[in-house]
Amino acid sequence: MPSPNINSLVQGAGRLLAMPRVVGEVLHLLDNPNSRQADIARVLEQDPALVALLLRLANSAAFAPARTVDSVERAVMLLGREPLRRLVIASAVTQATDRLPPQEMLPLELFWRHSSYCALIARLLAEQSEPHLSGAVFLGGLLHDLGQLLLFTQAPQAEHQAFLDSLGEIDRLSPVAAERALLGFDHAELGGALAEHWGLPEGLVACIRYHHDPLAAPETHALAVALVHVANTLAHLAEIDSRDLRDAPPIVPETLERLDLKRNVLLALIEHAQAQILGVEALRNPRLAQ
Repeated sequence: MPSPNINSLVQGAGRLLAMPRVVGEVLHLLDNPNSRQADIARVLEQDPALVALLLRLANSAAFAPARTVDSVERAVMLLGREPLRRLVIASAVTQATDRLPPQEMLPLELFWRHSSYCALIARLLAEQSEPHLSGAVFLGGLLHDLGQLLLFTQAPQAEHQAFLDSLGEIDRLSPVAAERALLGFDHAELGGALAEHWGLPEGLVACIRYHHDPLAAPETHALAVALVHVANTLAHLAEIDSRDLRDAPPIVPETLERLDLKRNVLLALIEHAQAQILGVEALRNPRLAQ
């Protein structure tokens, strides 16, 4: 069997992780400053799951509306275009992944728990240093490992072998380096290619593609990528309740210098994230909020 390549995996994802037509239409309208809220609402109403999420968020404590928001058009007005863009993308991707066939190597529950931690910590980091990026890096953190999910779904044996190779040389070969050695690319590069194929925003593509290699990110998106890169490491620590940076993928030192982050700040964020994680997961899975 030939080794998988990025193009074949991205094309294969079209059958497994197809973006709903509604998403493309909504994003097109959001990109047009002359589009009307009524037009955006009319398209959104074609996706019942997205409508349910939109109304739940609009009526949440985060927005504290004076009266119940019971129309999509009013929810669009209340949220604003950029938050709506992020919500539509996140909802579309999570809905698509929920339709993936079951596989044991990377259960969706574990995948989304790590992703939710990364999203939350990236936002907390941004709120301290780059508040204008808080929404963008939240979405970048939520979707940063899309390529890993795609590998475990379409090429599980190859991804598992890369993991075993890294365990065999744990002091020399990281899991990402093992992917590159075995496949010729890593899950971050694959995820970036998939996001680009879907036509997602450049900044989001960069966060996905460079979250393990932040120094290679385009300068335009370097800060956002740096925040997601650091958040990924802290998310691993939050999951296992560790405060030892050696227990997680290493942070590129130049990234900490650029963001002017100190160790005590990083460790405090882990505790904050652990206290807030259910609220983030509930946005994706309403049963967690019951």
